Amino acid sequence: MSSGSLASSQSWLFARIWGGFLLVLVMATYPLWFPPLDPQSSLSVPLITGISSISGGWALVPSITLLFGLVIAVSTRESARMKIGWIVVAASLLLSFLLDQHRLQPWAYQSFFYALIFSSMSASAGHKWIMPLAASVYLYSAAGKFDFQFQHTVGQDLMAALAGFLGGLPDGFNAENAARLALLLPAVEFVAGVGLCLRRTRRLSVIVLIMMHGSLLILLGPLGLNHSRGVLLWNVMLIVQAYFIFWIPPDNEKRPAASDSEENKHLKGVEDQTFLSGIFARSVKCLIVLACLSPLTERKGYWDHWTSWSLYSPHTSRAEIELHRSVAGNLNPQLVEFLENDEDGDGWQRLSLESWSLASRFVPIYPQARYQLAIANQLCLTGDLDEQIRVKLKGVSDRWTGRRSEDRLIGKQQIAQACRNFWLYTGKNPR
Repeated sequence: MSSGSLASSQSWLFARIWGGFLLVLVMATYPLWFPPLDPQSSLSVPLITGISSISGGWALVPSITLLFGLVIAVSTRESARMKIGWIVVAASLLLSFLLDQHRLQPWAYQSFFYALIFSSMSASAGHKWIMPLAASVYLYSAAGKFDFQFQHTVGQDLMAALAGFLGGLPDGFNAENAARLALLLPAVEFVAGVGLCLRRTRRLSVIVLIMMHGSLLILLGPLGLNHSRGVLLWNVMLIVQAYFIFWIPPDNEKRPAASDSEENKHLKGVEDQTFLSGIFARSVKCLIVLACLSPLTERKGYWDHWTSWSLYSPHTSRAEIELHRSVAGNLNPQLVEFLENDEDGDGWQRLSLESWSLASRFVPIYPQARYQLAIANQLCLTGDLDEQIRVKLKGVSDRWTGRRSEDRLIGKQQIAQACRNFWLYTGKNPR
């Protein structure tokens, strides 16, 4: 086999491996894709208004077709059938996001674009278009961590966990030193991301990233901070990606020699066989460019935090929900267990969306004020709450000072009014 055909087969092997991991991830987080029907115990919030009327069995159709599409994409080596499988996956993921914005987990959002690439381009072309998208994940993720909040919270937690494996921090190590040390994490990530964009440093960056993800698997695993299984699986996926996308030089992915004509004529580019498929491929490329540029608007509120690769970065907007203890008896028992203790004795208890999400959907809560406010609005409707619910609506924190805007909302009318300030769906208005 020629070096070109080897690279081509390896690229399609990457598509099947990615599909296999995605299939495992969907099954490992099955409550996210097959949520309970009880509206009060559901964290499902549609992304747009028009699709909010789809419910019941119909709402499960995209999740079912997603599984079927992944099985087709993973189980076949025939190019045309594989592309059909990935088209089904891309369409299913898109509809799943529209039905429930909580499903916009970073790995699912990334997989949506990969599915478009796998379904519209040849192996060599797809490889080259995945590269900038994959590199942008590290660049934006690192940029989001050069931030006061990360430096003084999550960054120090990660450094403390790392130091714990290495025997602890030295004596006399103060908070100021810890804050400075925390910036080493995004610095390494950013340099590695830049290195992926340069041919000469690409393999060195791969080594750094494999070490970084390996360290995260230890730090975030059961022996460390014990994060969700989806986070751990995604880190394994990114290790595999580093090898197949960046270790194998794209220059080797040339079109196969004429001696391999039968198979490779098919692989040559289904995207170029018809006028419609050519338009599809060009449209996908435009979407990839949009996905690479849109995160630049995240701090201004035009693009969501996770879709901007704001990972482990606590500068994100949020809504803190508090319920009065007088309504505890009217709530679903599953919700009561996520009410935190009333530390100050004022009768109000914070509802831990983080714990609720991890326990009921096996994934972290979607870090977006719009989505979390929609949950509060949903509780008003399903739990018949009014003055017994209040929300602290917090904006994006300042990169240099960590300060953020904060609005206090009491009762369903104020919550509903705040919901109208967002472009996307935040739930029905209470009567």
